[in-house]
Amino acid sequence: MAILLLGLLRILSKLAKSSRADKLQRLTNADTLRGVFELNFAPLNRAAREGAPIDCAEGMIRRFFPLMSGWIADHMENVTQHGIKSNACPLCEVPPEELGSRAGHHRARDYARYECYERENPYLDSETQDAAHTRYTNETHGMKRGQNIFQGPVRVSTPDLHRPDMLHTIYLGLFKQMMDWIQGFLKKHVRQQAFDNTWKALPTYPGFFVHTKAYREVTQWQEREMRNLGRCFLRVLAVALRQPDSTQVQPVRGALTWVRSLLDFIMMAQYRSHTPESISYMEEYAPQFHETKDIFLEFRISKRTQEKADELRKELRRQRAHMREREPPSARRRIRDNDRDEVNNQRMELIHSESNFNFVKMHLISHFRDQSYMFGNISMYSTEYGELAHKEQIKDRW
Repeated sequence: MAILLLGLLRILSKLAKSSRADKLQRLTNADTLRGVFELNFAPLNRAAREGAPIDCAEGMIRRFFPLMSGWIADHMENVTQHGIKSNACPLCEVPPEELGSRAGHHRARDYARYECYERENPYLDSETQDAAHTRYTNETHGMKRGQNIFQGPVRVSTPDLHRPDMLHTIYLGLFKQMMDWIQGFLKKHVRQQAFDNTWKALPTYPGFFVHTKAYREVTQWQEREMRNLGRCFLRVLAVALRQPDSTQVQPVRGALTWVRSLLDFIMMAQYRSHTPESISYMEEYAPQFHETKDIFLEFRISKRTQEKADELRKELRRQRAHMREREPPSARRRIRDNDRDEVNNQRMELIHSESNFNFVKMHLISHFRDQSYMFGNISMYSTEYGELAHKEQIKDRW
């Protein structure tokens, strides 16, 4: 893959959501970004319409019509450039509340329809802007009005520009999330030290880099390190979770099944070429991944849910303590133990009812099967190749 630098865009500071001035500045930034891309797309559009001469290998000069075939970027860049919300899929119109479920049949995004809606429903004045914007975003499932930079290129199907990203979707996305959940699981079952001891005891061999620090001591992980970790992680986890007691057998079995299905899916997804058999393996691992992921649901707790759970626990403890004062001293200890179990059960019920796996990178892997059929080698579209160009082409120029 060859990478050629076309231009550098200055990254502006983050803006607040409450200030009206910041909202106007955000709209100005979006218009400026779209104008810059229109300027860069102009030569490509002109060549796509009129053609351009090119020297062929046999010495002939022929007219060719270049087209944009793909756009390699991480999810947040696609959010900005496609004009969608951060919890929306650039490929399909999946609702936010279904991002963590198994792949369903969702309508593919039709950016031409969104553009027609913009032309037919322009903003009338500032008073009706908010209402019109609300109707527009609700109807088009997470689109932002007037912020899609791909409306200008000629003969380009915007949904087909999206490419799978192994770096940010898998290794720095879903894989990193998995490690956070695993750390919570190990802490709950008092296995963190066993995991660290096994991790540091791995022997070296060619092509495998062994860390001298425990996993918890590493502050920042790179893609190469995450890929290296994936090669041995299941075996390290199995050793750390060996000989579980009777209360840990089912959770340990579910955790190992989930990790194995995810790692198997990742290994198959990064094949350099695919056959119907290899894709059938991906179709087999994906359901196992979704069927067993609930074992980590309690570690997907948000700050708001954590605060509600802590308040619930304090309130229940206060009520139970008041009730235990009426009991004789001989029965208070037994009642206190029963109350503790009941409080923990109600707390876990609240966490399970409000926690979910509805984040977009959990959903993006559901498109890997179709993308493997379309592109064959989906690893070649990973943003890691662009990251390698940062040092010489971007940082030096900057």
